[in-house]
Amino acid sequence: MLLFYFSGHNFEYEARNALRVFDLNIDYEVKNLDEEQPDFQSEYSIVSILEEENKTFKGTAVLYRKNEKMFERSFKSDEIILEKENDKKMKKTLVTKSIHNVLKKHYCLVPDYGILTGVRVVKILIASRQYGRSDSEITKILKETYEVTDEKIELLWDILNIEEKYINEEKNKTNYNLYIGIPFCPTRCSYCSFTSFINCREEKIEAYLDVLVKEIHATIEMAKDRNLSLNSVYIGGGTPSVLNERQIDKLLASIKSHYDLSCISEITFEAGRPDTITWEKLQCLKNNNVTRISINPQSMNEKTLISMGRNHSREDIIEKYQMARKIGFDSINMDIILGLPGETEEDARNTIESIVKLKPDNITVHSLAYKKNAELTRESSEYLKDYNLLRNMHEHVKKSCKKNGYKPYYMYRQKNIKGNSENVGYCLPAKESIYNMIIIEELETILACGIGGSSKIMTGNNRHEPLRNFKSLEEYMSRIDEILEKKKNMLK
Repeated sequence: MLLFYFSGHNFEYEARNALRVFDLNIDYEVKNLDEEQPDFQSEYSIVSILEEENKTFKGTAVLYRKNEKMFERSFKSDEIILEKENDKKMKKTLVTKSIHNVLKKHYCLVPDYGILTGVRVVKILIASRQYGRSDSEITKILKETYEVTDEKIELLWDILNIEEKYINEEKNKTNYNLYIGIPFCPTRCSYCSFTSFINCREEKIEAYLDVLVKEIHATIEMAKDRNLSLNSVYIGGGTPSVLNERQIDKLLASIKSHYDLSCISEITFEAGRPDTITWEKLQCLKNNNVTRISINPQSMNEKTLISMGRNHSREDIIEKYQMARKIGFDSINMDIILGLPGETEEDARNTIESIVKLKPDNITVHSLAYKKNAELTRESSEYLKDYNLLRNMHEHVKKSCKKNGYKPYYMYRQKNIKGNSENVGYCLPAKESIYNMIIIEELETILACGIGGSSKIMTGNNRHEPLRNFKSLEEYMSRIDEILEKKKNMLK
C-alpha cells in the first residue's frame, strides 16, 4: 500500500497515472495533508505539495519509507515549457513531474515516454505547431518537460513526417469517416476485451445486420445533410469475416446505395482470423471495392496461438495471406502482439521475421495491454520485469522493419500497457492506412455504426464530441431510434 498526501491540489488522476507508469499492481490511498498530518504507517508514502507565489508555481514530491525520507524532487513553473500557456496544465505537469521523478529514483527505471500517459502522443507535436512552436522548441518540450527519450522523440517525428500530409484544416473539417462494427467471433482470444459474441446463431446475426443497415443508411443521410464527404470506411469487430458472402454483399450495399465505392479513398475490412477466411469471401470483398484487408496472426509461434485460443496455425496464416494476394489485394495489414505470456525475445524475432518475408503492406505492432474484461490475468511481479523485454522486442521489430523498407506511420498508447510501451503501425512507401491516422490523431469526424461503436464528431479545432452506442446487443437493437436521434442532434 502507498499513501499519497496532497497539499495545495487534488490531482489524484495525475498522481495515479504517474504511479501506473512504474507499477500496475500497487494499491494506493489519497489523504489531504491540509487536514491531517502524515502518520507514515504505510510502507511507502508520497507527500505532494503544490505552492503558488506571485503567479509562480512550485511542485514538490517527497517519497518516504515509513518515517525515512528517501527521495525529494521539486520543479518550478519558470523551468517548464508547455505547448501553450495554461495555468491548470502547468500545475498538473508540476505535480506529475515531481512524483514521477521520485518514483523513477525508487524503481531505478527511466520510462521511454517520461511523464506522458495519454493515448495520442504525436498529437502533442501537432498541437504545438498549431500554437506556433518551432520544431526545435517542440523537441525541447518533449525532452525536458515530458522527459521522453531521444529514441522515442525520433520515432514521433518520423511518424509526423508521414501523417502531416493528411493534416489539412479545411479538408479535415468537411470529411467524415465511417466505422462499422461486427461484434461476432468464432472464439474469444484470451487477451481480448472488445464487445463480441461467440458462435452466435445465424438468426441473431441476420437480425443484427438488419438494424445495422438501418443505422448506416440514416447515418450517411445525416452526414450528407451536413455536407460532409466520406473519406474512408473501416469495418471492424469482433471478426467481420464471420459473415458469409451474402451478408457481406448486404452490408456493403448499404454504403453503395449512397456512394460510388470505387471513389472512396480507403475501405478496410478486418478479415482478421485466418480460420474465418475463404476464397469466396475474399472474392466477394474484392468485388465490393474493398481496398484494404487485415489478416492478423498476432504471433507466428504455434504454442502461443494455442494458448491464446486461436483456432488456426502458422501455416493457415501464410495460406490465407497468399490467397488474398492471388485475388488481387494490394493493401494487406497484419497485426502482431508483443509480450504475450510465455513469449521470449526469440519468439518476437521469429514472428517479425516470418511476417516481413511475406511483405504485407502494413504491419501493426501492439504491445500487450492488460484489459479489465480480458480473460488474461497478469502475475503480480511480472510488469516491472517486462520493461527491458518489451524494449528489446520492439527493437527487433524496428530493425527488421527498417531493413525491409517499412517506416512507422502512426502510434498510440494504452492504459496498463506492458512495459509502459506503445503500439506502432509500420508501412511500405505510400501504403499507410488513412483511417488509422485519422482516428488516432482525431483529425476528422468519425461516425460509428453498430454495437459499442464510438462516434467522434468534430466541433472545432482539436475538439470532438463523443457519442457511444450501446454495448448490449438487445439494447442496441431495441433502442436504435434513440441512438439515431442523439446522432442527429449532435450533427446539427
